[in-house]
Amino acid sequence: MVIAFALWIVYMGYVLADLLFRVPVKFIFDKREKAIYRKLLLTKKIMDFDEMTYFINEKNGGYYYAIAKKRNQFIKNYRISNFFSGSKVSREKENEFIQNILYPLLDTINLPINRPQ
Repeated sequence: MVIAFALWIVYMGYVLADLLFRVPVKFIFDKREKAIYRKLLLTKKIMDFDEMTYFINEKNGGYYYAIAKKRNQFIKNYRISNFFSGSKVSREKENEFIQNILYPLLDTINLPINRPQ
């Protein structure tokens, strides 16, 4: 009985850690208001479309796509993709991300895109 209770305590600890630290963040790109919102538990406006820039941020041998305000992009930025590496599988996932998420997003915001021909 004590072992089962101890296992339950450990399990609940993992559940709480997942809820507190690994909660998925959603970004809402509102065309009507031309603004970007971050939704965690509450919805918070983070920037307008005309303030946004996107870039690739390198970290720990991998990289990811991020968005930020143009004037302070290296101070506060928001990751919008998974981490990618140079592997073949990672490049395929990156191409899927670019085609299905990044390009439609940039089209919505009317940012110029350097697409391969």
